[in-house]
Amino acid sequence: MKCYTRSIIPALLPIALFGGACSHSIPQAATKPVPPPVTSAVPSFAALNKEQPKAPLSQVPFQIKTDLTPVQTAIRNAIPERFTEAGHPLERDFRWTFVRSGDPQVRIQDGLVAVHAEYKGDIEARGGSRACRLDPVYSTMDAMGKLVLLQDHESVALGFEPSQVNVGLKPESDARCNMFNIPVKDQLPELFALTEAKTALAEAVQPDTFKIPFQRLWDDVAGPLSLPVSSLNTRACLYGNPREVTLGQQKGTTKDTIISGVAKQMPVITFEQACSEQPPTTALVNSGTVPPDTKPYMILAKIPVSYTNLSHQLQSKLFHQTLMLDSSASETALIERVVATDANGRVLVAVDTTGDLKGTIYYWGTPHLDDGGKSLSIPDLQMANESKTAIDSIRVGYWQLVDRELKNRLRQAATTDLSAQIDRMKQVITGGHTSGNVTTNILVTGQQPDQVQSTPQAVIATILLQGTASATGQVMVEDNGARALLKKEPH
Repeated sequence: MKCYTRSIIPALLPIALFGGACSHSIPQAATKPVPPPVTSAVPSFAALNKEQPKAPLSQVPFQIKTDLTPVQTAIRNAIPERFTEAGHPLERDFRWTFVRSGDPQVRIQDGLVAVHAEYKGDIEARGGSRACRLDPVYSTMDAMGKLVLLQDHESVALGFEPSQVNVGLKPESDARCNMFNIPVKDQLPELFALTEAKTALAEAVQPDTFKIPFQRLWDDVAGPLSLPVSSLNTRACLYGNPREVTLGQQKGTTKDTIISGVAKQMPVITFEQACSEQPPTTALVNSGTVPPDTKPYMILAKIPVSYTNLSHQLQSKLFHQTLMLDSSASETALIERVVATDANGRVLVAVDTTGDLKGTIYYWGTPHLDDGGKSLSIPDLQMANESKTAIDSIRVGYWQLVDRELKNRLRQAATTDLSAQIDRMKQVITGGHTSGNVTTNILVTGQQPDQVQSTPQAVIATILLQGTASATGQVMVEDNGARALLKKEPH
């Protein structure tokens, strides 16, 4: 057989190839050659421009546990200890004094407020034909209303809307005479100035006074939630990415009130050595009807495969494999080194060979998810045009012989099993997790592939984990102390 000893150094590709049944080395030059940049082997057309994958919008049932004792106290303090005629239009004709008996009762249940207070007093006419004195007069004051949630920037403000305030007369009261044109029990609302009492009760719970500091809960939901993964020597970092929260129904007693709502999130989880601090965002909270949602909770999971690991995988599987470059096996080459790098969103693989074919051969391809996202492959892996041209300069059609031996091996060696990482991530995220004042319970029940993207550092596969989730936050009501109290003695 005739032996070829041609030395090929293309302008665009650092590759030296020798054909024939002989093994030859490139003669040493006076100076060490500087290979052209690797990007010269990238396909001439532009890589696909892929946007960063975005997590889908998910709704999470969200509950806030709080203690409404400060609100209860403010309403209780707004109920006067005494009512007299001072400042009333009827003070010239009548005198009355009602003193509260004991502390008033204020009950909060499911967002509804019930107030009850009892008074003992006397009423006396100031002379004239209607001279009369009633002593004792036992009366009651009852009020009903509801607590409302109001949006106040990054907080949730509380307000009180009394729906009715009534005064009653107990049967054991003195009823010897009647100094009014109407029964005494019908006159009591005027003597107690119920219109003013209703206003004062409403002003006792002002939005600028009582707030639920929702920003704290928002920051806890935003995360990151750092979960150690000892088996992989890394951490799973869950970023909640909250978008808005709507709060609605209130349930429970004064000390144990639960405000139910729903949080809209775009959660992302990924493996990192240390979770990254996220830039702060302002809480967006609404009050009103909680929107229903029957869709599963979705988390965008990012599974990175670093180029260091991918290169190690290719090298360990292909090192010193023999390439048969003709049918008689008289020409062979050995794979010495395989390195994978990013090339504008695609994977670029450089294969260094020795033997009858010495140099570097470049392949590129687009990463792809297979088997429902459980594995990563490069199904369209192909030899770069620059490498084809360089190899064909030895003899026409030679690149096809090389490609037939090399391409399928590269494809198989580049296939990466992601199932272990995904399963570990699902195990880590399933369960209850507490961050600050918020506890989130997540159950992952399934997965589906999203997309895969090559970045300068790694090939990143994104998987959509689906299941159910709920969150509970616990926070105290802030009392700013600026209460508008009902005057003890109306004027």
